[in-house]
Amino acid sequence: MAPPTKYHRFRSGERCDECGARQWYAENALRYCRNGHRLEGFAAHEEDEDAFGTRGRVSRKKREPKSAKGASHQAVKLSGDAGRELYLEVLQLVLRRQIRALGGLLGLIRGRGGGGGDEGGAASVEAEEDAGMGGDDLEHVVRSLWVLRVRNLPLKLEGSSSNGGKGRKGGRSAGESGEESGRERASSRGGFSSSGFSSGSLSELESSDYYSDASRATTARSWDPDARARWKLPKLVDALALCYLACLVKRLPVTTADFHGWAQRGDIEFLAAINSIPKNVRDRLPAEYHRALQVKDHIKTGYLQTTVQQLIFSFHVNFDLVFPPLNYVSILIQHIKELLLPVETYPAAKSMAEVMKADFTYPHEGKRIRSMRNPEVLLITLVVVAAKLLYSLDGVERAPRSDRDFRCLKPDWTAWREAIEDKARRKSTTHLEQGQEYKVTPNDALTMDNAKLDDYMDWFEKMWTGGDTEPGTAEALREPFVDQKRATSPRPHKTSEEEGSDAETTRRYRTVNRRIKVVEVVPDASDEDEENTRQPRDFCPVWRSEEDLPDIARMLYREAAERAAIPLVVLVRAAAQVERRLEVWCMQRAKERRREKGKGKATEVLGVTDSDE
Repeated sequence: MAPPTKYHRFRSGERCDECGARQWYAENALRYCRNGHRLEGFAAHEEDEDAFGTRGRVSRKKREPKSAKGASHQAVKLSGDAGRELYLEVLQLVLRRQIRALGGLLGLIRGRGGGGGDEGGAASVEAEEDAGMGGDDLEHVVRSLWVLRVRNLPLKLEGSSSNGGKGRKGGRSAGESGEESGRERASSRGGFSSSGFSSGSLSELESSDYYSDASRATTARSWDPDARARWKLPKLVDALALCYLACLVKRLPVTTADFHGWAQRGDIEFLAAINSIPKNVRDRLPAEYHRALQVKDHIKTGYLQTTVQQLIFSFHVNFDLVFPPLNYVSILIQHIKELLLPVETYPAAKSMAEVMKADFTYPHEGKRIRSMRNPEVLLITLVVVAAKLLYSLDGVERAPRSDRDFRCLKPDWTAWREAIEDKARRKSTTHLEQGQEYKVTPNDALTMDNAKLDDYMDWFEKMWTGGDTEPGTAEALREPFVDQKRATSPRPHKTSEEEGSDAETTRRYRTVNRRIKVVEVVPDASDEDEENTRQPRDFCPVWRSEEDLPDIARMLYREAAERAAIPLVVLVRAAAQVERRLEVWCMQRAKERRREKGKGKATEVLGVTDSDE
């Protein structure tokens, strides 16, 4: 027979948290209340002889000294739905700041597209009238897209309907759905992903091969609302992508490369966004959302375009939205002007676009997204291919056949190279180029002058010490420089549009185009030879890798890739795809001409004329 259980009374003011019992008993080195609920914070042990006579001694923990501003209070980290809701509210705060900054940046783009012909100017004016360049209209579109982005996140909150996550199909365009979803902005926090934010998905996307033509492909199935496990909370880059999509809806002549440059230079909040979040909010965010808001010191080329493409897929699959095409005329003119290419490049690039039947809309169907299907990649590729076909980037002379041949004009590539190199030198004369601080190496730090060192330290302080959660870290980093002041003048903050001012670009463009040469026309021997034989001037080399590019071609391709914010390998691959499409079209046209010529000869032999028929 087991001995009777010995019960003990709780101390004054203590009781069981579960049932309120005031008695407890010990069993197997654990403590339980009278009703069997386990009590935490107790473990029985054998008393040591050294502890003799110490029973009843009170030990008090020494309190930490209070800071000058009062006692430090450790905020409670939120978790679950509350943590996800706070994360979405933080993203909304960042999104509103991005919209506010975007309103000022869009004013600098108002003059784009001018000077490129009546069609380009008319398109630019029409886009400005449609958009109104109004911040309120743009904010309304961004808010509507944000509502759609978080609408299908499958977690249910109190009062939400069972089918609230289903998208409504209706063949609507992005602009038409904006007004309807804008009325539902009260539900913008109406659903959060049950799977939470996957930090692994961000690293996987950054390390992936953008625009892969083989294994990795964006499919519509990934955005199926029934595939709940694939839906994640929006990332910080999604906020930037939504701003771009709003500009696309308003037909503004901006590209993802513009947003890439603005974010990299700090014109629009992105890289150091976590530093601007209030500390009391930042302290309550779970660790995984800190990682989501802490991006690297630069944006990888192509990362923003990949995010935009994924959002377009999601909006089409779940809400049947179709976004309008690019305002490509203004963007095409700006590309040609920035690359200092002759104006004849414009009709050549536009003719190739008509041959390929390109409408410059983002694809929203299909299993694979090739480099050539991205409208911005296609646009810059057409400029490069047009320059390659017209102006002999490989140094081989290809004489024109007639005065109407675009090859009658040839740029002075020596003057073109000097203008491009002068542009690079002007960027790095006295100060570090904004947005390129992450490229500084330890060896560069040993050779930089005081002004550039001060620029780098200012950037480092903004990026890495502005929002540190540990109160002593920032002070410890600043301590060696506490008595020092910047000896050089601060770097003037210039936006990307101001630094590459239109007047400076126009000056370079005129300097290069004054030295354009006229090539002597060499007609064919006869029309018969033109039809039956192909001459060496009718062929161009195909470059499939960066190593295949000649010097001038490599410089042009690199400038174009930097202009479009895409990897150089993507541009080379897209150029090869465009050239192959043009080659197939030429072969089909030649086959049709031969067929028509054969029909004409047969009619002549049979003696059949139009009047006889």
